[in-house]
Parts: sequence; C-alpha cells; structure tokens
Amino acid sequence: MNLLASIAVLFALLQAPPSAFSQAPQVPVSVPATFNGIYRGMESGRLVVEVESGQNMRMFTTSSTKYIREGKPSKASQFHDGDRVTVDAERDMRMNLVALRVEAVPPKPPKEAVPPKPPKEAVPPMPPNAGKPD
Repeated sequence: MNLLASIAVLFALLQAPPSAFSQAPQVPVSVPATFNGIYRGMESGRLVVEVESGQNMRMFTTSSTKYIREGKPSKASQFHDGDRVTVDAERDMRMNLVALRVEAVPPKPPKEAVPPKPPKEAVPPMPPNAGKPD
C-alpha cells in the first residue's frame, strides 16, 4: 500500500509544469533615488558628489551609467569639480549605491541688476517764521 501511495505522488509531481518547481525568488525592483549636488570627481571607480548637507556621497559607476550634459549624451571626462549635477542611483544586490544617470545642471542665469530707485527729493525744512506775516 505504501508503494502504491508513493507511485501516485510521483505521477502527480510529473504532471505539474516544470516552472512550478524552478521559480527563482522574486527580487524587488529597485526604485532609483535622485540626488542633487556638486560633482567632486571620480575616486577608485566611484562617483563622488557633495550633497546639500555638505557630505560626500560615493556611488559606483558601471559601463551602463549614462552621462548627460546640455540634454545630450556625454562622457564622465567632461564633468569637472564644481559642476552642479543630478544623479539617479539605485542599490545593487550588496546594497551599494550605483549611479544610473548623471546629468549636469545648467547654471542659473544671473538675475538682471535692477537699478536702484532714485532717492525722493528731500524738501528743505521751512524756516520757523515762513508763511506768517511780519
């Protein structure tokens, strides 16, 4: 009887689709994070960006990291210390930050200088007996 039950289970397993047993665990899709800051250079294959708090963030770059300047594809060598950048990054399997996209932010145009308003004409004070008959 035990043998008969084992054969029935074996046939049931053989009829199941192979994908039912070999599904890889689902890896969550990483949502990119965006960082704004100042480009500080490359250091041992990592992009260094100074963020608003003044701290330097280091992110790995890969051959698929995209560099953009003035809306056009660019190269890492065209970025210089002090350039304002926006970086999209995500975490890899080891939880390291990996830069997906590095874009140079164009400098803000200088505000036009507004000429100062001329001072209002000062009215000279009236003498104490002005306007009174003598």
